[in-house]
Amino acid sequence: MINPEVAETPRRRAKGILLYGMYDITIQDRAPKIRIGLMTEALARRAHTERITGGRAGRFLAAGRWLASGGPRRVGGVYVETSTASAMPTDLLFLAIMRLLHRPVGVFFRDAYQLFRDIHPRLRRRQVISDWLWRISLPLLRRVASVRFAPSPGMAAALGISDPVMLPPGTDPTLPDLGIGDPDVVATVAQLTPGSGVDVLLAAMELVRRRRPAATLKIVARGVDAATEATLPDWVRVTPGNRAALPDLLRPARLIVLPLPVNDYTRIEAAVRLPDLIGYGKPMVVTDTPVQRALIEVSNGGVVTPDTAAGLAEGILAILQDEALARRLAAGARAYACSPGATWDARAATVIESLGLD
Repeated sequence: MINPEVAETPRRRAKGILLYGMYDITIQDRAPKIRIGLMTEALARRAHTERITGGRAGRFLAAGRWLASGGPRRVGGVYVETSTASAMPTDLLFLAIMRLLHRPVGVFFRDAYQLFRDIHPRLRRRQVISDWLWRISLPLLRRVASVRFAPSPGMAAALGISDPVMLPPGTDPTLPDLGIGDPDVVATVAQLTPGSGVDVLLAAMELVRRRRPAATLKIVARGVDAATEATLPDWVRVTPGNRAALPDLLRPARLIVLPLPVNDYTRIEAAVRLPDLIGYGKPMVVTDTPVQRALIEVSNGGVVTPDTAAGLAEGILAILQDEALARRLAAGARAYACSPGATWDARAATVIESLGLD
């Protein structure tokens, strides 16, 4: 005879969530690693959160230990932060196991630079192999996912995701409000590499200095090549720094420039840097990519310009010459960064709701 009390009580799925990140995040030196760290913290504020991260071998071993420890009993779903390279067979196997255990798997599809080889060419044999593996693993990853997240509609379309849940980068209201800084200091967070837009920014600063000879440029980069730095004018200072160092490095700046070149790839890209930098309460000057324009328009935190030296110079001068404008843009940026719907907590809520864990 069936016990009515047992029959009427459905087995409840655990409310915890597993974040599966395809990076070793020991050192927070790249945007995907920073995103994984911020998403983990935001998810943990809303639900019991466990994490598997690491390089290829590291996450394989960690996943095995997690399964052996009874991890699936502790979580009701999995959220995956993919690599910009290919998913490994062991990643796909682990996620398939979770689906077989009736755990929803939400996959964040990060990037599609492999589809833009005119902009990101393959230069080494290893890149050719990685590209080939990415094209094989992408449809498998799409298939194993029960929920598919994307940073922008353009990225979702490029990746062939027909039913995406938008999950753009969030803001961090715990960052310090740095204010507008000194009158003639311009800063950027970029690499001194081809395609970063720094070359156009340097040309723009030459134009700016014709009107404001005291203007200087501070470039914050992950690493500094001494030979490249030696070729720069004396009014340019290049400083190595990671996210933890940014408040001290950016504090003197009147404004921050993100000089991304406008091309087919950047028209769909949603970089972590811009919403993160907005949190510091600095006026922003950004080039006219769709994602950057949308964020500046909604935040009222900066100026959008063409990706030309003349365009950037005009945007920079507008802020350097008008302190009232600088203060208004800084206030807009900071207010947006602190608005509940813009934060990583809001992104975490989207993940939890999409996986049915709310």
